[in-house]
Amino acid sequence: MQSDDRLPIEVDVRLVGGSDAPRLTLSCSDRTSPIPLTELLPALRSLTCTVAEAAVEREQAAGREISCKAGCGACCRQLVPLTVTEARQLSELIAGLEESHQTRVRARFLEAMPKIRDSGLWGRLEELSSMSGTQRVEVAAEYFQLGIACPFLEEESCSIHPVRPLVCRQYLVTSAPAHCANPPSKKIVPVALAANVFGALARVEARGEKPLRSIPMILALAIDFAEDKSRETIPTWLGLLLEQIKKIREERISDAKASESGAAPMAA
Repeated sequence: MQSDDRLPIEVDVRLVGGSDAPRLTLSCSDRTSPIPLTELLPALRSLTCTVAEAAVEREQAAGREISCKAGCGACCRQLVPLTVTEARQLSELIAGLEESHQTRVRARFLEAMPKIRDSGLWGRLEELSSMSGTQRVEVAAEYFQLGIACPFLEEESCSIHPVRPLVCRQYLVTSAPAHCANPPSKKIVPVALAANVFGALARVEARGEKPLRSIPMILALAIDFAEDKSRETIPTWLGLLLEQIKKIREERISDAKASESGAAPMAA
């Protein structure tokens, strides 16, 4: 039987993300035309939110409340990494904002530039992808000390909440907001998600190459990206992403078991 391209695509994250992951249905009128990853971002945002909502329900059922809510910008001065796909689309996202909103956001990006240069962090932020996990944590802590609020933060709330970055969607905690305002704090209690969409997208972008590239959002507008010529159909992109979600989950489980046994986990 010939397939009907107008039928929705069902993405069952439970197959790769565990029993607490949801099923997401994406409406797709064209499954055969190759597209760039940027065109898949709306679906990936929706997928991440669906996974996060499942985690919130799980936490609430266990008697734990999520601290994150509108009006709490405690985490919005931390260093925000973007996948290359998100960074490429950032200019377009800003250009689509209402004019006065766009002006405010662009001004905040520009105001941050001299602070970063004067701090000596600019070069290290550009090299973030090639650093070890420990080095990235150190740079992120130094960045936080600069007190640069996210350019999209207004009245301690995200002004682009429907199109906010993937990593922001994945950041949920049950600990007090005060701890998020002090990133090195060991009192932050993050909520585990069944699927790491941000990480999976970064791996798909890399196509097996290392290190994986992530872009500090605050520098994204200052980077001249080469044209992305990668094109795949939506089902192919989703297949690649789900494969990486599965691998990340398996690695996380393996590392947890190694930690419990006292053995050092193998490097990726």
